[in-house]
Amino acid sequence: MQKITIVDFSSAWVMKDVFQIARAKPGWMSREDVLKFYREQKAEGVELMHDYWHDCSPKLLKSLTDDVGLPVTCYVFFTDFAVSKTDLKAKIDQGKDLLDRTAAIGTPRAMIVPAVYKTDTPAIDQTARVVEGLRACAEHAQTLGITLMAENIDYPPIRPLMGRGSQCRDICAAVDSPAFRLIYDAGCSLAVNEDPIETLHVMAPYLAHVHLKNSRLMKLGETRDRFLNSDSSQTYVSTPLSEGIVDIGRVLAELDKLSYTGLLLLEYQGEDPLKVLPQDLEFLRSFGEQKLKRA
Repeated sequence: MQKITIVDFSSAWVMKDVFQIARAKPGWMSREDVLKFYREQKAEGVELMHDYWHDCSPKLLKSLTDDVGLPVTCYVFFTDFAVSKTDLKAKIDQGKDLLDRTAAIGTPRAMIVPAVYKTDTPAIDQTARVVEGLRACAEHAQTLGITLMAENIDYPPIRPLMGRGSQCRDICAAVDSPAFRLIYDAGCSLAVNEDPIETLHVMAPYLAHVHLKNSRLMKLGETRDRFLNSDSSQTYVSTPLSEGIVDIGRVLAELDKLSYTGLLLLEYQGEDPLKVLPQDLEFLRSFGEQKLKRA
């Protein structure tokens, strides 16, 4: 059975000290509380976002995760390579520094969000800079024994450049490094109106990691504090894995057909992670148990 991990971003809504998404109510859990909660749910690893932990030294961060018995399986950071040629070197240096930090924490994986789309610059030029920055950082990652990864992302500020599976595939092919690979996010496909299974097959040749989340359309008259608008102006809200539009069971079955044996990262972007994350873990474990019975 594959290992199931969780990203700290899944608990952004309840964190009291750090958060990336504006929220209507204050959080009540510390970063350390979130780590303990994940361990209590018997998660097999945690992915950490640099924005949440930038004030901790690698030594302190490693001690915090070691103390709860939760290995760091990936370190997540942002570096904007979609900049002018003049500014690109500084951004590459920033990316390399964050890869050094990743190595010091002791994890072999780093996820990068590598751009912010600029409306006043042709997308083809921005993509070329992203490829150049990723290639330079991948070369550095390889010397550290780290796999640098990026996903098909639904985050609006980068979605025009890397929202589609084909965009991610083409960027990865252009970077042309064994140290740069792709993360397939099953739920992100909804934001760009792609079929999740088709997206998976497009990205499969470069697949190194999998994120699992799900969403449904917001109902007429419904109000939610946290939501995501798609490219076709549909509004999505996060759901448990078993209840959204994406057939997660079919995604898992397709991953089996592709002989994927890597980690499964659980991600939730809703407002009640303490309720939903245990449900999602049970859903994934039940699927794994059924797979073992069929074997």
